[in-house]
Amino acid sequence: MSIDLNLYKVFFIVAKCKNISRAAEVLYVSQPAVSKSIRTLENSLKISLFSRSSKGVTLTPEGQVLFEHIKIAFDQFSLGEHILERLKNKEMGNINLGVSTTIGKSYFLPKFQEFSKQYSAFKIKIINKPTLDTIKLVEEGKLDLGIIATTSNNLELEFIKIKEIHDIFVASNNYIKKIKISSTDDIFKKGSFMLLESPNSTREYIDNYLISQNLSITPDIEASNMDFLVEGAKLDLGITSVIREFSLTDLQNRLLVELPLRTPIPSRYITVIYKNSTDLSIAAKTLINFLKV
Repeated sequence: MSIDLNLYKVFFIVAKCKNISRAAEVLYVSQPAVSKSIRTLENSLKISLFSRSSKGVTLTPEGQVLFEHIKIAFDQFSLGEHILERLKNKEMGNINLGVSTTIGKSYFLPKFQEFSKQYSAFKIKIINKPTLDTIKLVEEGKLDLGIIATTSNNLELEFIKIKEIHDIFVASNNYIKKIKISSTDDIFKKGSFMLLESPNSTREYIDNYLISQNLSITPDIEASNMDFLVEGAKLDLGITSVIREFSLTDLQNRLLVELPLRTPIPSRYITVIYKNSTDLSIAAKTLINFLKV
């Protein structure tokens, strides 16, 4: 049955006020308009909802049944409005977020600590996946946002640049002395390389750089985790690639040494991605704006 919801609102207010005139004041309409709405609703339902007397109106038994159900509905409306107000005021919110291990550990978690203090009421579910898996989950709508270190021509996704980063090759001082690196050419002629295993977005980025420089290497060690490769480099096992901004302590303490390249690896960005057909929540927009500062 299709009935104007406004008729139910009038019914609800009249039932609470128990008086047509008072209900009209609450609704900011005329008394005849209220009476007409009640008659229209009763005619549509084919049942009497109110008993009328000189003192006002009272619900019939059938009207009482309808009132109890209508009350539940209007309580839900009020609850919904209250929740929307809290969302608007950033007093609550939910975000499903994906982030890779390296970006998560070295960039996002310190930021997230600050964000959580400022927006303690937000509930954020974090999934730690490789970049390619994160992109897929965002495409499928299973994640609201992804934080990755790559850009793409993917027309289904929006990419928001957050922080510029630089990939570099590093090795220990002992390793550099051991294989007697004296020039850029020696790096690729004499060096033993340790790289992330494929498929991996960072490995793909490094491979594309090598191809652009007409360089070909076969890594002796491949791993799924950059921390493993960094520790291997510190133990004089070879050359690996790292993100300079995430390795400043090791570089400053000379635990690792940046190897000079004739042509530096082009910089890239940490980006926030989301499906461009999605209307982001206030919570998700708040997180993006926080990271952009």
